[in-house]
Amino acid sequence: MALIYAAFGFLWVATSDSLAAGLPNHDLIQTVKGWLFVVLSALLVYVLVDRSQSELDRTSEQLESTLAHTSVLHRILRHDIRNACTAILGYAELVEPRDDADANTDPVEAIRERASRLVEVSDEVALLRTVELAEGNEVDVDLTSAVTDAVEDLEMEYPAVQVSVASPETLVARAHPALPRSIAELLDNAVVHSDCDDPEVHVGVWQLGEVVGVTVTDNGPGIPDAEREALLSGSETPLSHTSGVGLWLVRAIVDASGGSLDISTPKSHGTVVTVSLPRPA
Repeated sequence: MALIYAAFGFLWVATSDSLAAGLPNHDLIQTVKGWLFVVLSALLVYVLVDRSQSELDRTSEQLESTLAHTSVLHRILRHDIRNACTAILGYAELVEPRDDADANTDPVEAIRERASRLVEVSDEVALLRTVELAEGNEVDVDLTSAVTDAVEDLEMEYPAVQVSVASPETLVARAHPALPRSIAELLDNAVVHSDCDDPEVHVGVWQLGEVVGVTVTDNGPGIPDAEREALLSGSETPLSHTSGVGLWLVRAIVDASGGSLDISTPKSHGTVVTVSLPRPA
């Protein structure tokens, strides 16, 4: 900023003096020239400061996002992975011949399940980091196709689930390339955390002016207030944190898409999650 201002002042003095040298009313010209310099230099400083402030604001937002993601990763390493490894070690002991082993527990299958969960957590953490690094690289995403694919995968994995979909033939949003993963994560979360024998999920794809979105409604137990607060605020605390990385991944993808996430519990049972996104320009 100092260099730009110095260059502007030098060019102004050199140019204005040469132009005003041959003009009459030299004193008046010098006064006008001085006031013009004050006005133009003030505008220049304002533009430079405003640009610098905008860059600082963007950097601050990126740092806050990185800090929030770091908090999530730390909690995952401290809790999820530690618990899974502890369980694997415990079941590994059951594989050894013992007289007091629980006959109702298949230790090999239990180890396989915990190891698979570790692989899933690793993939989710890797994608979370990828989303952070690729923020700002939005593409056109067909929400209808993304929902259709996610519903098909959900019904294949959970045959008992009842899914209803309301959507137009096609509806495009401007979003991060990983947006379809966030939609699949929302549907999977609605079923996995359901306490019903026959879970029900309704998916709506909608448009309101220049905003498009996806709303997922389930009949499950609802998201705890502490977890909901952590997701909506974008930060975790010892008393307010999410139970897994899945919903944090959804939040990160929506933020990287320039959209917003809303979670509500309109009644004693069930959760409504709404993802709002901008339309392509």
